[in-house]
Amino acid sequence: MKKIFLLIISLINILPVYSYDIAFPLDKNITLSDDGVFFVGRTDKKETLWINDVKVKSNKNGSFAESFKLKSGENIFNIKNGENSLILDKYVVNYVKSISNETKLVEFPIQDYKTTVDNVILRSTPIDFGMNRLGYLPKNTDLQITGFKNEFSRVYLSPDLSAWVFSKDIIPEQRENTIVGEFRGENLKTDAFSETYSYRFSKNLPYSAILDNNLLQIEVYNVANRPNEIFYSQILLKPPYCYSVKMREGLLNISIPNVDINHPRIVIDAGHGGLEPGAIGCMCDLEKDLNLKAAKAVKKELKSRGYNVSMTRSSDKFISLKDRVNYAINKNGVIFVSLHMNSIPENKNPNDYRGSETYYYNKFSQPLATCIQKQITSVLGTKDNGIKQASFAVIRPTEYVGVLVETVFLVNPEDTKIYKSKDYYKKVAQGVSNGIDNYIKTLH
Repeated sequence: MKKIFLLIISLINILPVYSYDIAFPLDKNITLSDDGVFFVGRTDKKETLWINDVKVKSNKNGSFAESFKLKSGENIFNIKNGENSLILDKYVVNYVKSISNETKLVEFPIQDYKTTVDNVILRSTPIDFGMNRLGYLPKNTDLQITGFKNEFSRVYLSPDLSAWVFSKDIIPEQRENTIVGEFRGENLKTDAFSETYSYRFSKNLPYSAILDNNLLQIEVYNVANRPNEIFYSQILLKPPYCYSVKMREGLLNISIPNVDINHPRIVIDAGHGGLEPGAIGCMCDLEKDLNLKAAKAVKKELKSRGYNVSMTRSSDKFISLKDRVNYAINKNGVIFVSLHMNSIPENKNPNDYRGSETYYYNKFSQPLATCIQKQITSVLGTKDNGIKQASFAVIRPTEYVGVLVETVFLVNPEDTKIYKSKDYYKKVAQGVSNGIDNYIKTLH
């Protein structure tokens, strides 16, 4: 027995120990619907790692990224210490091509329906993602439905205009006629905090509120006592163009806050948190942790410049997107900056994606995105991927000027060197703060 033990010890001393970490894929047996997968991780710079017949190219800090095309069915990837050498690990990636469930539009004569929940999204197209939101309808909003497509129902707005809502959010309703409402007057109320424009209708009706330059255009549909069944109004807004729109029991309220543009409340949002780690980098860092460190640095820098600053989270805990939005609104936030680090779909090559990009949803948030993007790339020295419009939940609200910043690509070995540098967080803080400074100058 003693001899066997000594033999095991001697083998341990003879056999090499290979130091590497695979950060992605997270599991060793996964199923994907796209035709590609990437492996990112880190390895000791003294070692040579192979994935099947591909020699891994690692950065000076050991980070690496390799991408592979998938064949239909099972794909096996062996992690080895040489092209024809010892297999250290095995990953199985199953590629199952997704099948489109697209169906044709089913049309029919007008049928009466009503919404069953609050905040039903009225969309310009039957798509669950994108720049197609027209308004948010409260519970018991009367609708006229003229067709179904996939999971959406087509809403009649006027003889020449339709929109879409989720079919799951509406039910049939018996009404005496299909002309469902009428306009009953308007009112303007002002105080030290806001201006509120109120429009009274006989009941909840579908509506849209769209800001075009500095004019907020309000349209309410299915209004029997207005031309073409549409009520129309315009409100002139001033920078920073924040506003709130709500309909309850037939009363449509548009509130415009009085903002001190020299001392606006700024809300910094550290993306992800708690059980939601976000992306995982080549060096096995969790995005949620890096976002929080960056957010704390930004808050510190902004406060040193005299700003009023709040954070949606200051520790590693999960906060829903809805709660992040409500926090910012309840704090009377004027500027909202959500900090993230980028990743890519599994079928892309991480080596092809690096740099910074800043997202906005509402057009009035575009100037803030432009200012922060310019400063972030300048201070960090990252590739400038520009600003982009996207439908992210935390930047959709109109109550504040919101942007989402992707500072670097967490899965790119070159960007890894940037975020692992000792002054990364300080530079992020300077870039965001400089961008906010420059944006506020544009408001005057």
